[in-house]
Amino acid sequence: MTRVRNFVADLARTGKSVSAIKKMVNSAYGDKPLSLSQIYHIVKVVKAGGNAEDQRRFNPKKTTRTADLVASVSAAVGENRRLCVQTIAKDLSASKDTIHRILVDNLGLAKKSARWVPKLLTPEQKERRVVTSTTLVCLIQNKGLSFLGNIVTMDETLVSLHTPETKKQSMQWIKKGQPGPLKARVHATREKIMVLAFFDRNGVIYTNVVPKGRTVNAEYMVQTLKKFVKRFRQKRPALAAQEDWFLHWDNAPVHTAKAVRDYLDEKAIKVLVHPPYSPDLVPADFFLFPKIKEELAGRTLSRATFMNQWSGVVSTITKDDFATAFRRWIERCEKCIQINGDYVEKS
Repeated sequence: MTRVRNFVADLARTGKSVSAIKKMVNSAYGDKPLSLSQIYHIVKVVKAGGNAEDQRRFNPKKTTRTADLVASVSAAVGENRRLCVQTIAKDLSASKDTIHRILVDNLGLAKKSARWVPKLLTPEQKERRVVTSTTLVCLIQNKGLSFLGNIVTMDETLVSLHTPETKKQSMQWIKKGQPGPLKARVHATREKIMVLAFFDRNGVIYTNVVPKGRTVNAEYMVQTLKKFVKRFRQKRPALAAQEDWFLHWDNAPVHTAKAVRDYLDEKAIKVLVHPPYSPDLVPADFFLFPKIKEELAGRTLSRATFMNQWSGVVSTITKDDFATAFRRWIERCEKCIQINGDYVEKS
């Protein structure tokens, strides 16, 4: 191999190009005695004034997964779990492929980025999530999956009058080689509309758009519940006639106020409580609201036309979509129990 390297060095001193040297080396020493990158390295050393000793070894990287190398990789990752494969390979003079195989095969590691969560939960909050999830799962196990049809869930959300379209929505077909479309950066408007939505696995039952300047307090919530009950009896008469149905919502102060509790007791409405900081366990937060807001993105809304726009998007969501979301709700609760109250990843 030294003879081949010296041959390449002599050719490099005569001013031959790398490609010409490659052809002459293959002709003199058989098929591919040196790779193109090795020849390039030798030529580079010669041009820099190096000698034969500098050419003796090219890229002496470890390619064998020895016990010592595995231990070194494990120690490096243990000190800094954000290290990239390239950095580890450079520090340990090993190939990137070898380091990657050690990380995956020998150490059983996978690199994951941090996931945004609503809040870093305390042990008490995790325990509460497990308790509420267990309550719902046990209820469904005792009464059957069909009992999901006896649950009405409710939540509130804020919708900007204008939200920029998403990157996915802006995609369009362009001829190859042509530049993509351009658009100016636009931020969502500060003016927002609060919406209260009641729905079950068959669809939306009642939507309440809060008037501008109106505070959602206990009095307003009682008025909204009265309107909901009236609409509920009209749209779900069979279910409303039963005593065995539940209203599901979170424990926000406006939901637990005395006036609200008194009204619920008066109407004998059973409540399924929801743990705080848990949008991953609410159909409104992981299904309905994101779906509607995605469709409304890119549109300029007004208070006069908002309800028509909102209702138009809701009408495109099928009954099967709602039923699937409720089944996913139970699956998420089961997963929450399994992972001891931690947040459930997207499903």
